[in-house]
Amino acid sequence: MIVCIIGAPAVGKSSLLKSVTCEFGAPELIEPQKLFRCTKYNDILCLGQYSSSEFSGTDSWSYSVLGKGVFESFIAEQVKNYRHIVFEGDRLTSKVEWLTENYDTKVFILTTSLKEEQARQDERGNLQNKTWIGGRKTQMTNLQNNFFLREYLSIRNNDTPEDAQNIKTEILKLLT
Repeated sequence: MIVCIIGAPAVGKSSLLKSVTCEFGAPELIEPQKLFRCTKYNDILCLGQYSSSEFSGTDSWSYSVLGKGVFESFIAEQVKNYRHIVFEGDRLTSKVEWLTENYDTKVFILTTSLKEEQARQDERGNLQNKTWIGGRKTQMTNLQNNFFLREYLSIRNNDTPEDAQNIKTEILKLLT
């Protein structure tokens, strides 16, 4: 199964994935293919690498991985090697529809209240352009409204620690 965790900025995607992967055991940082920095947890592949000291995850990947057939070839190879693949972030949102068409995929779209979003943006000292953030929100709305994706989507509010724990539990059930 492929699990995608997506959403607008400050909805808790990275925090959630870090919490989920803590349950997988010891991480092994790998680069199974040039430009695809990943983290291996036994038979689970997490796309991206996470460090508290740098911008990380799939959002640190080069945009060239989105070129025609590049990401698709990578995934086709990796599904042979891993029981599950999991990722979060904005960079691969454009590939969600393709993933659902070709693989057993579950997409978690995280949302949060405007008040919580602002608090998180303030806490991280956000410098992201408001127009760009608005574009990400529109992208999430478009995915939610895509009739063909509805059966693959799980739209979850992530305002509180309890919300995050519930989503984590749901994801872990899929991956165990």
